[in-house]
Amino acid sequence: MLDSLMKIGAYRVEHFGNINHVDAEAFGFYIRGELKDDAAYSRDAKAQLYAGLMMIHSKAQMAHLRGIYVDVDSIENLQRPAYLQMKADLLAGLFKRILVLDEAALSGNEAAKADLMQVYNAIGGFTLLVCRNGECEPCSFF
Repeated sequence: MLDSLMKIGAYRVEHFGNINHVDAEAFGFYIRGELKDDAAYSRDAKAQLYAGLMMIHSKAQMAHLRGIYVDVDSIENLQRPAYLQMKADLLAGLFKRILVLDEAALSGNEAAKADLMQVYNAIGGFTLLVCRNGECEPCSFF
């Protein structure tokens, strides 16, 4: 997993559970970190991954986790591989909720918001859960 965090453009996607089983509580966990010039790996992505997994486990939500999507790239790149896979999984109906620890991971600029809005409209909506201080709340940035 660490190699997925070590260079710009790196990514990782992991799917979990029975992806054919309909689960109204299913969600995907999206992480986007950037790589600082002098860093060996993306500290942001690693911190989000560990904090998110601890929170998901503590809330007994692991059974509803359908995928983890990690990109090490800038928000300006709308062709991030894990982001593209997450959008495809949303469109396929794998889940209708996305968990992020930092809403800027998905909506950090106007182009990113517009891109995500296209998926939102195509599937008739989804819920973006933003977690702060151990509590997850729906975020309406649309």
